[in-house]
Amino acid sequence: MIKFYVLPIRCLRQLFIAAEAFMLHCIKHHRLKIVYFLHPISAALLLLVVGLYTWYELQFILPGMCNTSGSFYKINCFLAIYMLHNIVGNLFCCWRTDTSFLAVAKARQHPIASEAHLWHLCTHCQMLVPPRAWHCRLCNTCMLKRDHHCNISANCIGHTNQRYFIALLTHLTVGNLVVFIYNAVYVFMVRLPVFSDPLIFLTQFQGFDPVKYFESFKQNPNWIIINGAILKISIFSLVFVASQLGMQLYMVSRGSCMYFLQDRSYDLGFLNNWRLVLGKRMLWTFVSPFIRSPQPSDGTQWLVTRKPEELKKPA
Repeated sequence: MIKFYVLPIRCLRQLFIAAEAFMLHCIKHHRLKIVYFLHPISAALLLLVVGLYTWYELQFILPGMCNTSGSFYKINCFLAIYMLHNIVGNLFCCWRTDTSFLAVAKARQHPIASEAHLWHLCTHCQMLVPPRAWHCRLCNTCMLKRDHHCNISANCIGHTNQRYFIALLTHLTVGNLVVFIYNAVYVFMVRLPVFSDPLIFLTQFQGFDPVKYFESFKQNPNWIIINGAILKISIFSLVFVASQLGMQLYMVSRGSCMYFLQDRSYDLGFLNNWRLVLGKRMLWTFVSPFIRSPQPSDGTQWLVTRKPEELKKPA
């Protein structure tokens, strides 16, 4: 019997291999261009979108839903300031925090005799590096507990700055969720035309007046189309950011990382895994990125739940 799913899987695998080869080629020949041009553009684009969302909600959406001198509007202004503080602050801390192996103390850059068998040679740096430390081609150095390279934060996400990355994704997800809810309520209130926004279910409610419906569209068609477009963009951004956050939550809970997703050799249990990432103050780190939360490990020593010979390494 022919397995029809084999061919799509093979095609998808070949597509990933070709994409990886293309990325490695670009990194090899255009590393500096990516670092000095793509990274700033990505960070600026994120900040621009966050700023536009905040301005749009406070300037246009909320005034159409509530009294600007009331307590509800003031609470939302305070919430916007809090979200901006955490988004910008965590992005800044993520960028400023050096998670490379060379950032640790000089005394910890060499293994002690009892741990030497756990360290491995980096062929790019030509030096021994601790477990879970792997080389980044863009940063051109080895990173402690390397998760992935982030273009928006312009550096690698690893042991010392994963806390800020998770907090950044958390606040982006909550912010996108709030924007989506307010936009959906506003769209329902103004009865968005079906042909400007295909979300037909928003108009299928009792008390719908077709005359008022089309009259409102004639008065300001461009504004209504903009409302519908921003609603769809907010749905896309919410799904994208929430999926990234879900991946991070899944990996941290298992004690793994994106660089080697299936490795559970360092899984110490749910709370211990999160304490290794967030530090001693745990949930307080989500209040502000500037709250200090010392981590129990410096990233060179790791407790394992398997024997050293059973530990898997990425290819």
